Amino acid sequence: MSKTSEKWIVILNPHAGGSKGRRDQKEIEKSLKKEGFTYELLISEYPKHAIQLAQDAVEQGATQIIIAGGDGTLNEVLNGIFRSNASHKNEVVTGVIPVGTGNDWIRTFGIPNNYNGAVKKIVERKVFRQDIGKIIYTQSGAESTRYFLNMAGFGFDALAAQKANQLKDKGHTGLWIYLVSVFRAYLEYQTEKARISIDNNELEDYIFSASLGIGKYNGAGMMQAPGAIPNNGLFEVTIIKKIGLAGILRNLIGLYNGNYVKDRRVSCYQAKKITIWSQKPLAGEVDGESLGKSQFQIEVLPQQLQIIVGDME
Repeated sequence: MSKTSEKWIVILNPHAGGSKGRRDQKEIEKSLKKEGFTYELLISEYPKHAIQLAQDAVEQGATQIIIAGGDGTLNEVLNGIFRSNASHKNEVVTGVIPVGTGNDWIRTFGIPNNYNGAVKKIVERKVFRQDIGKIIYTQSGAESTRYFLNMAGFGFDALAAQKANQLKDKGHTGLWIYLVSVFRAYLEYQTEKARISIDNNELEDYIFSASLGIGKYNGAGMMQAPGAIPNNGLFEVTIIKKIGLAGILRNLIGLYNGNYVKDRRVSCYQAKKITIWSQKPLAGEVDGESLGKSQFQIEVLPQQLQIIVGDME
């Protein structure tokens, strides 16, 4: 029996890509049926619904999940899998059909940015175990835990992600929303003094942004963690110290090819554990999803997620 004829759970986010998921549902299902997939379709109806859908599916025995959505949907499904009590959660195999606006995770993992191509990669079933991140922070006075599979950002990065999400919520799509969000965030952001513990290294300075990469890309193709290796058990940590608008503009192209790390205000590290603390809590985000302002404890969990990849870099 082929792997496509075995039972799959498909979690579709109809709101992904400015409601592209809803508009393209029939096309996505046509691609799956063309390749002979047997599946149950679950629709994510509201924010964080995919967390519960994935958790319930895994606890009911699901071992194969296809995620039809953007990076935020991937993040929710990841959290559903790892919040579950299922003993087999580390063995769940996940495939991705990209529907989002940025689709940054697929850039590292070689998944085509079209439905037929992505489905064919799932059929090929090249399974890769990637690292995931675990972050502990405070939300509404209570300690919360969130997992991520691509990148986490703090400070300016998080504010820019929040601005981008606001535009997405209004139905806007395209690369321009990320560029607009960068400039809107710059007008509002105030660089804060922070203390960052990177394994055994202590850094205390005025921090513009900090990013932790498992994958290389965020912000619709910005190569913010060019040295990231998604299965080496280490975050690629990039710290940008205080920088002006001229510095941002000068490094804009470098953000897309990774050369911005050569700037004297940028420092790169590799680490398993990071703690971020500041007197005035910094904003944080994971996989483009806002966490609010807090202090953060982050650690890498090596090779925990089984994902189906394409032709990786």
